Amino acid sequence: MNQKTSTSMRFNITLPADLGQKIKTRPNRSGLIAQSLREKFAREEQEKLDSILAKGYKASAAEDRQIAKEWDGVIGDGL
Repeated sequence: MNQKTSTSMRFNITLPADLGQKIKTRPNRSGLIAQSLREKFAREEQEKLDSILAKGYKASAAEDRQIAKEWDGVIGDGL
């Protein structure tokens, strides 16, 4: 079966009055809102990845310190 897929969805949203006044005069309001949401979601995803990386770096640093302690005694053995 050949079904037509919609590439957009319609939403009825409510905005604070100050934002409503600013967006009211803008052409392509839907495009502006879509781009704003894309940027917001991209920032959230980047923050999530940054958090995961930071946790990984901290765990790795603790492991590196432990390995360095283990090798401290060997360094003076002439290696």
